[in-house]
Parts: sequence; C-alpha cells; structure tokens
Amino acid sequence: MAITSIPSTLRRLGLLIFAGLALLGLLALPVPLDLPVAQAAPPAAGLDKPQLVQVLSPRLSQVVEGRPFLVNHPRLGPLTVESSIWPYLQEQAEELLDGLKSARAALALTDATTGRVLVMAGVRHGRLDPGVALDGSALAASLYKIVTAAAAVEETEVSPMSRVYFTGSPYSLTPQQVKIEKPKKAATVTLRESFATSNNPVFAKLGVYHVGGELLLWYGKALGFEHRLPFELPLGISRLGDADDKLSVAGLASGYNRETSISPVHAALLAGVFVNHGRLMEPYVVNRVSNASGETLYLGRPRSLGRIVSDNTCRAMQKMFEATITEGTARKAFSRLGQDQVLRNITLGGKTGTMGSPDHTELYEWFAGYGRDERTGRTLAVSAVVVHNRTRYANAKQLARQLLRQAFSTTATHVVSQPRGAQPRM
Repeated sequence: MAITSIPSTLRRLGLLIFAGLALLGLLALPVPLDLPVAQAAPPAAGLDKPQLVQVLSPRLSQVVEGRPFLVNHPRLGPLTVESSIWPYLQEQAEELLDGLKSARAALALTDATTGRVLVMAGVRHGRLDPGVALDGSALAASLYKIVTAAAAVEETEVSPMSRVYFTGSPYSLTPQQVKIEKPKKAATVTLRESFATSNNPVFAKLGVYHVGGELLLWYGKALGFEHRLPFELPLGISRLGDADDKLSVAGLASGYNRETSISPVHAALLAGVFVNHGRLMEPYVVNRVSNASGETLYLGRPRSLGRIVSDNTCRAMQKMFEATITEGTARKAFSRLGQDQVLRNITLGGKTGTMGSPDHTELYEWFAGYGRDERTGRTLAVSAVVVHNRTRYANAKQLARQLLRQAFSTTATHVVSQPRGAQPRM
C-alpha cells in the first residue's frame, strides 16, 4: 500500500485538471519568472500547434536544418518559419548517426528549463531520418524506473539511501523475485544503487508493495505518457503498459515489459523534469512564424505542463541519476571525466535502459539524462536510443556523451537569426 496523504491526493487531482486543460490548448500555463521568454509582439491572426503540425509535417527536413524557411499557407499566404534547432549541434548529431547500420537510432537535446528543442536527429537503416526522434513506439525499458523512483520518493518514506533486498539476478524478473517474504539468501542494496545499476526485482517490489499500480499509472500520465504532448510536429504518443495484477505492476515499475514505449523527444523532456524544479515542459521547435507583412502569427515560448514533484524529490532523483554516471550502468561510457576538458566542469546524470522487441529481432538501448553547468546554470536534457539488429554498431550512452560534450564545448548562446541580406529558403 502506498503511503499517501489527502493534500497530495488533492494536488494530484488539481494537477490532472490543470495539465489536461493545457494539453487541450484551453489554458496558457504560467511561465516562472526565472525562465527566459522570447520577446515579440503577440500573434496577430494566430496559429496554434495543431495547425502547425499540418503545415510543417511535410517540411520536417527543413525544420531540423535550423534556418528560416518559407511555406505557402492556403489561407495566410507565404509564411516565414524560424526553427529553434541549433544548426551546429544538429549537424554534429547527424554526423554521429549518419551511415549507422543499426535498424534505427535517434538523438534529442532540449533546454531543460524551457522545453526548447535544440537537436532532433535520427537514422533508419543508414539513412538520416529525423522522424525517428518523434516515434513514440520505441520500448521504454528501464527508463520507466525514472517514473517509479519519482513516485516512490514523492509519495512514500523511501529515499535514495533506503536499503532494499532482492534475490536472483538484478537483471531478470520472475514471480519468485516479486514475493514479499525475505529469504535467507538475499542481497541488500540502497535505492540509489538499484537505480544506478537498473535493478529489476528491487523496482518491481517498489512498485507492487510501496507505490501501487494506480499511482504508477498516475505519475506516468502526469509525466507525459498516454498524452499527445503539444508540439509543432507529429510527436508520437508514449504508451503505458498494464497494471492489472501483481506481475503487470512489477513489469511496469521496473520497465521489464514490452508494452511501455516512449519517443526520444519525450525521453529528454522526462529527464529534464528533475533539473527543472519538477516541472514537465511543453516542447517547442519553432521560435516564430510570421507573415509577409512581418506580423507574428506564432511564437514559441516556455510553457509548463505542471509541477509534478517537489524540489526535495528532484534533489533525491539527481543523486540517483548522477550515481548512474559515476558507478552504474553508464560508468564505462562516461569514464575519465576528470580528463575531459569540457565535461569535467559539468554535472551529469542519466538513466539507461535495454529491452528486446517482442519478436526478439531487435534490441532497444537507451540513455536519457542531463548536463548542468553549475557556473552558468545552463542545463540541457538529452536522450539517445539505438535499436540494434544482430550486431551492435553504436552505443547510446556514448552517443549521448558525445552530444553533450559538443553542446557544452561552446559558450555561445544559440540565437536563431537570419544573416543580413539572406532570404528564407523555400
């Protein structure tokens, strides 16, 4: 049974209503004062994200170039679209992916405090395809442990240093491993260690006996699953597995199922919640759309979809994310940080995940995390996924490290601007 309180229940109800209105576009959520907001005149005739999906879906390749381009709208005439993509970083990400023989792979990078999408790159069978970053069908695997850990810390007395026990392999999950009775031969670890090493039986029992299926589903939905997150491009819906009985709750909580899925863009947003005061940000990849007269018809700006967890929970989650880098499943990929002239000054955290497809022909490998420059406060959220066939041609954790290194190697603030005298591309 989860340890809950009336205030937290009321807060959850209010948040669901609040977030639901936002997702329907009926409520403009307030932006905290510390978030940078683009300065421009309010939209004239106005375009919204659903309308932009129709306009920009055929222009995905132009959006990810990160440079202004023209589209002809049947009602509004020629429009200039200014993307939020960082051209230099997008090119670096595409270089990392181009030619990969993996079935699919993707990289996504966002500003964790605003939801601004800076990189959205993908590859499918060796050919660049940014649409892979929008695909919500990729198995989430152990990334769902992020949701389980957040729910447990927020709603119960569990902390990163809570000691928990398990039997058998930490990477398997059997009915025997979900039993509550503690056998004589049981290993004991902290929740922090369990998160860092992606311990399935620990998270299964955390979900079954402490959080419960109802709360697991609630936090999943609050953190963006089962919703079409508002976006200017067709972002796939991340799906939740069942929580009908003990074993399905165990599978959901640990990520050890083949039903829960997530898109790379959503995975970056999810990791960013815990370095953004518990707020899930609405993603945006368009800075501005203007008509031939220069009037602003759409302005991309930071919008929160709600504060899901407290600052205390965020601090606890950061300890677990960072343990993944220093002593967990991402340890090798992020080794020798002290010798890295760029990343040695950056606080890094993450979560990994691995899961085979239902037909056992593909293997999903994930990394979702963040980098924070404590000197400037600049905070970026990243996700990387590689879908392997029989051979592993790339490592998601290493791809994420390389992209973060490129992002923090430049101190220049990314501003989407059109060179003087240049014309938007058709």
